[in-house]
Amino acid sequence: MKYKKKCYFIDNTKVTLLIFLLLTLFINSLHGQSMRSLTIFRPGDAINVVVWEYLYEERRNLDFSGVYPINPEGYVALPLVGEVRIKALTLDEVTKLITEKYSDYLKNPYVYVRPLIRVTMQGAFIKPGVYRIDPSKSLWDLVALAGGPNAGADLERLQVKRGGEVIIKGLLNAYEKGYSLEEIGIESGDQIILSGREQITFRFIISIIHLCGTLVLLYLRIQRGY
Repeated sequence: MKYKKKCYFIDNTKVTLLIFLLLTLFINSLHGQSMRSLTIFRPGDAINVVVWEYLYEERRNLDFSGVYPINPEGYVALPLVGEVRIKALTLDEVTKLITEKYSDYLKNPYVYVRPLIRVTMQGAFIKPGVYRIDPSKSLWDLVALAGGPNAGADLERLQVKRGGEVIIKGLLNAYEKGYSLEEIGIESGDQIILSGREQITFRFIISIIHLCGTLVLLYLRIQRGY
């Protein structure tokens, strides 16, 4: 007795879409697990949002994607859905919330959210200032945003301040090895301080000579007094 083999055909488009979704969810889960301590969103931070809509097995990237700052009240103003309060929420909570908001307008929305923390770069950088950056980026990326170290910078004196106190010193190794801000422990609101090399300037030499002359004159006067 012969048995007929049944053949099952799977639409390549569906397979590709499924693989894409699984990979994206996997990547998101890795980021979500490793970044929970750094993704409590605060005023002054921002979020990078990408919105897709799946229609008839096609992925459509919408114009709603972009970088949106968090205002002092903790809201972000998103296209179509308006203001959404995300203050004190985690990355997973924000992603779920924004997806729900867009579900009222789109049939099959997919939302990808990345945090952008606020870090102040001070000292011997070419372009010191306040920058927003994804905490999964490296310290090297952050220094590059500030234009890199200037000619007088001493990378061995690179450190992190939080609340006016130095909390991390000796960042040269992390800088050279490309550690992420998350791995280092840099959080939103931190200050990255880069000091310059200690150099003997002409003014310093003059001040030393002046001090020595003063001491000599003082000595001579004391000697004459005796």
